[in-house]
Amino acid sequence: MRQKENSRRNPRRLQSLICSIALLVLISLACNLPSTLPINTPDVPGSYVETSVAETLAAVEVQQLPEGTASGLEGTPPPGETSSQTLTPTSDPSADALARIHLSENTNCRTGQGTSFERLIILLKGEEAEVVGVDTTGNYWYIRRPDQPSGFCWLWAEYATPTGPYQFLPVYTPIPTATPGFEFELTYHSNIGFCGGFYVTQYRINNTGSFTLESWKTTSIDHTGGSDPLPNIQDKFYDKTGCALVGEKSKLTPGEAYFVSAMFTNNPTGHDITVTVQICTEDGLGGECIAQKIRHTP
Repeated sequence: MRQKENSRRNPRRLQSLICSIALLVLISLACNLPSTLPINTPDVPGSYVETSVAETLAAVEVQQLPEGTASGLEGTPPPGETSSQTLTPTSDPSADALARIHLSENTNCRTGQGTSFERLIILLKGEEAEVVGVDTTGNYWYIRRPDQPSGFCWLWAEYATPTGPYQFLPVYTPIPTATPGFEFELTYHSNIGFCGGFYVTQYRINNTGSFTLESWKTTSIDHTGGSDPLPNIQDKFYDKTGCALVGEKSKLTPGEAYFVSAMFTNNPTGHDITVTVQICTEDGLGGECIAQKIRHTP
């Protein structure tokens, strides 16, 4: 009976032994396995790694800048601030200022210094012009023509007030006296008043040219308004004191002076008016004719 029982127990012991051995083998194999699975890592150039590291460190440094330290490029203000840098002008702005003259009376502008030179234009009272030179006597300004910026002429300085850096203008030697041409000077003489149904103002004509003057015409513009100017055409020159005729001339030879007049329907006294005087070398506004303007307040 005991032998049978022992024979029955032996297979169980054998199985336990086999299981123990198998367990030891498994434990032994487990100890020899790698600790982590292999990872395929691509080849990365060393310079790339170094650059990435440098950029990372730079970013960390920027983030750690002390408070109040500008983070932008040198000379560039941080966002939201205004740069205090001011550009220094390369030249003095005042150097670009122009010398100018302002006229207190109507004045002729001629090809030379003096009444013997041809008159090119008339600058009216209140007008301004750029000055580019002066003559040695200081009696004439060399100006840029307001009506023709590319042209120049000589202006009598009597009624011209200079402004700007005129002290630094170039000085020109006077041009030799020219042969007189077709010229005359025009000045306001008097306000005659109401005569023959019209209001009359009188102007003096001085024949400074070499031609004889025989007829004339006056036209007017009332800038104030209300005087209703009328044209006046005559073949003689008249001198009046009040409404009384003092004298007359049928023509003005070179060097002579006499009077012409402008007419108005209503009283022009105190009005701002411009009178244009046209003078001709023959009767009936024939021959050669020239005109001048004068602006004034009678």
